[in-house]
Amino acid sequence: MRSNEYLIELRDVCVYFTERVGLLGKRITKALDHVNLKVSDGDVIAVVGESGAGKTTMGRVILGLQKPTSGVALFRGKDIYSLRGRDFEEFRRSVQWVPQDPYSSLDPSLTIGEQLMAPIRKWNPKIDASARAQELLRLVGLIPPSFYMNKYPHQLSGGQRQRIAIARSLASNPKLIIADEPVTMIDSSLRIGFINTFIDLMRVVNLSLIFITHDIALARILLLKSGKGRVVILKDGRIVEEGDINEIISNPKDEYTKILINAAPDLKKWLKAYEKQ
Repeated sequence: MRSNEYLIELRDVCVYFTERVGLLGKRITKALDHVNLKVSDGDVIAVVGESGAGKTTMGRVILGLQKPTSGVALFRGKDIYSLRGRDFEEFRRSVQWVPQDPYSSLDPSLTIGEQLMAPIRKWNPKIDASARAQELLRLVGLIPPSFYMNKYPHQLSGGQRQRIAIARSLASNPKLIIADEPVTMIDSSLRIGFINTFIDLMRVVNLSLIFITHDIALARILLLKSGKGRVVILKDGRIVEEGDINEIISNPKDEYTKILINAAPDLKKWLKAYEKQ
């Protein structure tokens, strides 16, 4: 494929942070180190690694929030950090984010309806913002949607707030959602329900998804349910393995991947729960 046929492409991306040590010394942290990644329309990619592996930094690079130290991040073949005018507007509309902590990303002074209608009015000014907001609430399983429109974030549970965050990410009709540990703060009994929500959304609105997680078992459930996609294993800012989740779990090539698999005590429990659904 040519570069402009990829939705997102990372080419040899490095993100290095320099910090002072003592009076004269300095230390370089390699958050991302020569990372290459291609994301096509409709792709499902699970990015797996421990805390500090570089997962969130990768997401920030793709979102246009962290300029690479070297290498290039492309949207439809164009450098994300050189986009201007209509090209930048199209990128900003097309790539959206679902945060790990929805409470900190929602404005406590605005109702849910107001927070959903604002981006709808920006990106789709000709449509009925209230009707579209309620449609989005219905899509993420908050029914009846009218019940939630006048609620404030503090009046909702953690799971409900996370569904609001997902609905808000859909308000611009994006091509790609980056979900950064979106179920970490949710009770484990509800996590498969959220996986189902993401899968249903991809089928309904034809999304690409980058799902960031430290849990390889959760990544496997996501990819099994979606019936497509691949896993990317990230360690110390480098991709150590990439490919089919079943093949990698059955025959891991890197020692770090083996550690992640052995550190997933809930793997069998997740798989049993999946088989029952």
